[in-house]
Amino acid sequence: MKWDRLNRYGYLRRTADYRAAILRKKPLLTYIGWLGHQNIGDEALYLSFRDELFKDTLMLPHDDFSALSYLSGLASERLTILGGGTLINVDPYLHVLERARARGERYAVWGTGVADLGYWSRHPEHADRGNPGRWLDVLRDARYIGVRGPRSAAWLAENGIDGVEVIGDPALSIRPAPKNAHPDTRTLGINLGSHDPVSGGGDSVFDSTLTLIRHALRQGYKVQYFALHGLDAEIGQALKAEVASAGFELLPFSASVNETMQQLAGFDYVVGQRLHATILACAQGVPNLSLSYQPKCLDFLESIHQPGLALPTEEISSAGLIERFEWLVQAETAVRDSIVSECNRFRTLQQQNASTLLARCNSSNLEGAAS
Repeated sequence: MKWDRLNRYGYLRRTADYRAAILRKKPLLTYIGWLGHQNIGDEALYLSFRDELFKDTLMLPHDDFSALSYLSGLASERLTILGGGTLINVDPYLHVLERARARGERYAVWGTGVADLGYWSRHPEHADRGNPGRWLDVLRDARYIGVRGPRSAAWLAENGIDGVEVIGDPALSIRPAPKNAHPDTRTLGINLGSHDPVSGGGDSVFDSTLTLIRHALRQGYKVQYFALHGLDAEIGQALKAEVASAGFELLPFSASVNETMQQLAGFDYVVGQRLHATILACAQGVPNLSLSYQPKCLDFLESIHQPGLALPTEEISSAGLIERFEWLVQAETAVRDSIVSECNRFRTLQQQNASTLLARCNSSNLEGAAS
């Protein structure tokens, strides 16, 4: 198991990190999240922490096993971060936080989502969702709690956790790629895929998206499919077999966040299922629709005051998706201006709060919330 982690996180270790560990001049930030599985959304979250928000720290995954992990253990200042992703109410992350508390370590919550227990109760095969009492107990000792969206904040407040702040999804702090200019042809980006159960089932989502693709091609759009995981790429192949048109292109799947942002920069509109297809499209300033397959999608959209961009998958139909896409085209400027404004607001808030939290870490005073 340890050797698996040695190999899994090798791509995250840099020469500069070893130098920082040896010199011991940077505080250690231990990151709790889902990494090393070539899932673009989770990789974007990690990079936003490491390269944008907490770049003055030495950051490592909580379960990294390497010489770097050993060297970093000598750091005098350290903080554990429950990072991006829908992690609250998910058992493996609870166990990590409980162990950190038992060791007397300081920890904070940063941009995390709360897993909706009503949604997961309909999927009992996922037995590692739950234990809300233990979660609330360990969260009461967090030095700071900032969450992805208002639904996450409301659940915590309703259960007695005070001082929670909505700071948006940390992947919004990923820098946008330069916009690709293509004035003569409008381009629609499509994404399908999920590791979680899809409300209403996946067949209607696939069929409705297929109808939208054919509609867009008839309207003169170029349609490109982008994947955020290998599972998505397989769905893209199935769509390609059904469409059978040169106007529908499968973009190569890459585990690189930068290449994915460059792909997004080439789209005029996005219709996506994965949560981070929506989030990264918003970070890139691309008007988009979310095929919202579970409550976490709405948690994000409500954080940027755009619930109208959601098309819940349990309600999806071919006619409804086409109608909503035509609305998006008509509302393009207003939608773009709004999401750019909200994403910039969260970027500023995240940068400010990261600086405050680090200052308190360096001064050994983490009491209270970041401001």
